[in-house]
Amino acid sequence: MLNVTDVSLSFGGLKALDTVSVAAAPGAVTGLIGPNGSGKSTLLNVIGGVYLPDLGKVTLNGQALPLGRPDRVAKRGVGRTFQVPKLAHRLTVFQNMLAGERDHCGESLPNLFFRPGRVARQEKEASGRASTILNRLGMYHKANDLAGSLSGGQQKLLTMGMLLMADPAVLLLDEPAAGVNPVLIEQQVAFLKTLRDEGRIVILIEHNMDMIANVCDRVYVLDAGSVIASGTPHEIRANETVIRSYLGQPANTQEV
Repeated sequence: MLNVTDVSLSFGGLKALDTVSVAAAPGAVTGLIGPNGSGKSTLLNVIGGVYLPDLGKVTLNGQALPLGRPDRVAKRGVGRTFQVPKLAHRLTVFQNMLAGERDHCGESLPNLFFRPGRVARQEKEASGRASTILNRLGMYHKANDLAGSLSGGQQKLLTMGMLLMADPAVLLLDEPAAGVNPVLIEQQVAFLKTLRDEGRIVILIEHNMDMIANVCDRVYVLDAGSVIASGTPHEIRANETVIRSYLGQPANTQEV
């Protein structure tokens, strides 16, 4: 279980997060929605260790995460994607996947010289895992293509695959469907459901309400750095505060 408890963060005079509390369970997809500038990505940055909050804490399975230390947070099993995919565009899809491997023993010179068998075994295991994940994503046929040649949607799928190479318990996904065609969104939804079925904790920022309704078990709505509502997608659709703050239309005239 991942719990964000009373997290507040200011940048100068701007209060980006104001006593935000969120709970994300294993085997569930938790959605974060809200207007631009509401604090969604800032919250992911806090959970991922990029920002150290002024107040509050984040715990994973009852243990506090070392906020402000993204390297240590990642080692605790938390991984994230970004709105703009971070890829090595001149490497192939498969090479990018292998770059997502965590704590590869071949990164140590002593291991290269004195434990070549161990390095070779880990490389073989990583290659097999990369192939399996690419198959799950429906992208194995792109394995030898340069990452820079992929469409925007395919690049976002690739970043999700790279994240899985580190086998995280928690996945923080920042707008994976933004600018993606409907066919690839369907692939993303199917993939997210498999992650949920594996018992992982998934936190998803998204403006695509159809995707939120199709994949999320619980949704939190942020506005001006505060949580203004939470509930199932059905409950959020009917929440008048959400409709006024986020959708800007009267509740009796808006469908989500």
